[in-house]
Amino acid sequence: MSVDGATVHEVLAKLVAEYPGLAGQVVQADGSLHKFVNIYVDDDDVRYLDGVDTPVPDGAEVSILPAVAGG
Repeated sequence: MSVDGATVHEVLAKLVAEYPGLAGQVVQADGSLHKFVNIYVDDDDVRYLDGVDTPVPDGAEVSILPAVAGG
């Protein structure tokens, strides 16, 4: 799927507008990332960049993955 957006926030907002079921699953009500979801721009985890303000260059791949934990 292709979604335009200059930042991760813009990409997520467009995804939530198209798929309302994502609301609260990926981004919390305050706009921060849900703690059990990992988002990458290309291969870089946005938590170690600028979070939802991380720029998304043209042609970049944004991956949304559930966090996996266990023991």
